Amino acid sequence: MVMRYRLVALLICLKWLFIVSLIGIFAYSFFIKDQELMIIGIKLAAIAGVLSLVRVLYAPTCKCPLCRVSLLSEKSCSRNMKAKTFLGSYRLRVALDILLFSKFRCPYCNEPTKMISRR
Repeated sequence: MVMRYRLVALLICLKWLFIVSLIGIFAYSFFIKDQELMIIGIKLAAIAGVLSLVRVLYAPTCKCPLCRVSLLSEKSCSRNMKAKTFLGSYRLRVALDILLFSKFRCPYCNEPTKMISRR
């Protein structure tokens, strides 16, 4: 279960990294008029699309142990007033906390949780 959380968190971080790099690649290839670089950018966009599909499949299974709301997928639930964002995203904040610190704070119930296997 912990590996699933880390996989989805990694996919969310990769999505943000791909978005930033694709904007840079497309802008640079437009200014220098390089078709090969544009093709590389299109291939990276296709890879990002496939990774997003994998994330959409696995994200609903990653739930907060207390409130049982899916942490890493888009929900229209109201968030806690004290929930913090990173670059304007609650999911990116949770994903970075999972990857870097092996713990997270739910943006919906504000409950801290450590990522440990309980088997």
